[in-house]
Amino acid sequence: MSYEKERAEALLRRAEELVEESRKTDYRMNIVIPFIPTIFIVIGAIILFIGLFTLFIEFQAGISMLGTGFAIIIIGFIINLYVIYKWVERRNEHFRRTLSLFETIAELAEVLKFRRSYAIKSRLNEFREVNSRMRSALANAILTIVPFYVYYVYHFLNKDFVSHSEKEKLLLIEIFDELRERLPGFTRRVEEFATVPDRSTFLYIILTIVTGFFILYWVYTLTKDPNKHFESHGIIERELIAAFREILTKL
Repeated sequence: MSYEKERAEALLRRAEELVEESRKTDYRMNIVIPFIPTIFIVIGAIILFIGLFTLFIEFQAGISMLGTGFAIIIIGFIINLYVIYKWVERRNEHFRRTLSLFETIAELAEVLKFRRSYAIKSRLNEFREVNSRMRSALANAILTIVPFYVYYVYHFLNKDFVSHSEKEKLLLIEIFDELRERLPGFTRRVEEFATVPDRSTFLYIILTIVTGFFILYWVYTLTKDPNKHFESHGIIERELIAAFREILTKL
């Protein structure tokens, strides 16, 4: 076996490991989980309201209900911190893993003497710029206790994924075009790749202030959009690995 093929085999195995790692990094959150804090807080608030009236009838029972209401609300806030922590953590882990994956694929393309290897590296540099910044999941979760800071977290969670997926799409265009030339059976189109919609933070804040309930839809999008992106990733990555494996078997 030639040195080039050995090197290509090693790189492909590394890519396969990174694809397998997605089971841990690309956490698809159940769409119900982000709404649990709201449910707890509403229930707690109702119990508090009832407890206030109960004080005038049965003081001891009223005090007990007030304590229960406060406890349920606190639990709701704690669960909310956990949700935000998981949102930011999965952003970081997905960005880290996909950057490593595409660095490996770019190197593999160079070893296999892809005609577009220079273009792939150029797109990789653009992709690296928007993926290299990590955000502290713990710090951002804790800081949401500061009034209005949560809107900033919502903002960067959307915008970071938008930049990430758009640069990723440009990189995939170069890879897909090369693979289609080498493998007639490769039919995957970049249009099938799920990018994250660019949502207006300003508009969403205004709608939240005006309606009070729009924030529930905002929370829904922050869960759904990455979930859909991760699902699309899983399909694309498996097909990329299969395509590179087919190229290697022909060497």
